[in-house]
Amino acid sequence: AAGAAYARLADACILHLAPSSLADVVRQGGQLGGQVAVVALGKLGSQEMTARSDLDLMTVYLPDDPSEVSTIKGWAAESFFGRFTQRLISALSAPTHEGLLYEIDMKLRPTGAKGPVAVSLAALENYYTKGADTWEFQALTRARVVWATSTDFADLVKLKIETILRGHRDTAKTAQDVLDMRALMEKERPAKSFWDFKLSVGGQVDAEFVAQYLQLVHAASGGPLRVGTLAALQAFGRSGLAPAEDLECLATAWRVQQALAQLMRVSLEEDHDPTQEPEAFQGKLARAIHTRRLDTLEKKLRDIRKRARQAFETIIDPDGV
Repeated sequence: AAGAAYARLADACILHLAPSSLADVVRQGGQLGGQVAVVALGKLGSQEMTARSDLDLMTVYLPDDPSEVSTIKGWAAESFFGRFTQRLISALSAPTHEGLLYEIDMKLRPTGAKGPVAVSLAALENYYTKGADTWEFQALTRARVVWATSTDFADLVKLKIETILRGHRDTAKTAQDVLDMRALMEKERPAKSFWDFKLSVGGQVDAEFVAQYLQLVHAASGGPLRVGTLAALQAFGRSGLAPAEDLECLATAWRVQQALAQLMRVSLEEDHDPTQEPEAFQGKLARAIHTRRLDTLEKKLRDIRKRARQAFETIIDPDGV
């Protein structure tokens, strides 16, 4: 519930600031025919934010006429919608008395930091058709249109994303790619401590990767697509496309660690060790997952993570497909 509430707040900011950012660009550069949408990715896209989550965003545009330029400054579509995107980033990351409104991350867009800050709809289709890696398709499973200049364009972007995700994929190769990415993360971004709920072995990333993997390998045959991790795991549990017991282990691990992460991120400084906190806080943390003491919580969490990793390895098995 907290993750969705944080996402709704961020959505509200985008819904307010995107039209005003576009109006600013029009005032400066003049009118340009076309449509643009703001697409949420990452934790915002999946509506699983915490108090410290940044906003992963992508803007997608479609000019009425690719050769047209804006009426005052003569900006081409790439420049016009790029300026819109920069204005929106500035607005969403405005300084406040409590710090920046949000940290904004645009690196999940096609070509990442190397390409244009705004992506044309044609470039989006072309990139995922020809050049995207498996991890980029994984990220796209969380794509959610938050705002667009028209309902029709929002629907078109949603359709294009779904069409991309429902393309055929080699199951064994996809499984190996996902395993390789998880192994790379464990090598280059290992868990900072036992209390790293995201990156620990059996942590939230294991459940998220399974949810994304199952969507990618079953989408072409009509399998479910869901932006949220729990919603995806539950959908596959109902569909019978993966072992229900393993999916429940992963869902439990994700849910428990999300509850702990939410509490710690509003209560403690980043990377702080809860074992150094007062006994009253330790008890509160333990009660968040229905235990009484921090040592009992640790034991329970180790067992949950062990079963989650076993489920991860059972489902994502290149030799078992």
